[in-house]
Formats: sequence, structure tokens, C-alpha cells
Amino acid sequence: MPRPSPVRDALRACLTEHPRHGWSLDELLAELHAENLSADFSTVFRALNWLEAEGEVLRVDLGDGKARYEANTTHHEHIRCNSCGTVSEVPGCLVQGSTQLVEATTGFSITDHRLVFSGLCPSCKSA
Repeated sequence: MPRPSPVRDALRACLTEHPRHGWSLDELLAELHAENLSADFSTVFRALNWLEAEGEVLRVDLGDGKARYEANTTHHEHIRCNSCGTVSEVPGCLVQGSTQLVEATTGFSITDHRLVFSGLCPSCKSA
């Protein structure tokens, strides 16, 4: 059994209890500091890698050049605002029926996929 880790516990809680999606490492570090937890960049990075290796956290690429993290829960897609960077969940799998077509045309056996939409969120669109 792994040694208890307040940083891992705080990250786990942050990623599962907060409605936000696609946290960057800097955003997670700021959130931990806001909760008065003393942790540095490398400690948070190692804790995230450990949680990812255990299957509790997913590293997500949202097309903005940053590694982003979220709890490994139900499969869903993402949408990111091009203006303010807000990330939201698009529930469900929108390409589920397409995997057979991709397999048939490429010869690949699909094991996973990620789909990220981008556009303007309602706030930025009305501004």
C-alpha cells in the first residue's frame, strides 16, 4: 500500500469534486495553495504522474499546448473557448458509431480517442 500523501489526496479531491474540466498543472498548484497546502511544482507533477499511472487521472490534450488533467470518470468530449480558455464537458461519446468505419478503412483496431471542439463560449460570444 502506498504511503499517504496529502498532495495526492488534495489533487484527487480537487479533480473529482470541482466542476471544472481540463486543469493545467499551474491551475492545480494555485488551487492547492488556495487551500493552504504547501506543495511545489515538482511535487504536484510527481503526484499527478502517480495518479495517472494508477488510472485515477487522465492527461488530456485540449490543443492549447498544455498538459491538462482531470479525474478518470465517464468518457466525454471537451469544448474549449478560443477567447477565454474555458473548458467544458460535452457529455457522452459523439463518435462511437464511427469507430467501425475508421477500423474498416484504416485497418487499425481502435482502443481510444479524444475529441476537442473549439469555439466561443456564451460569455465571449455575447461580448
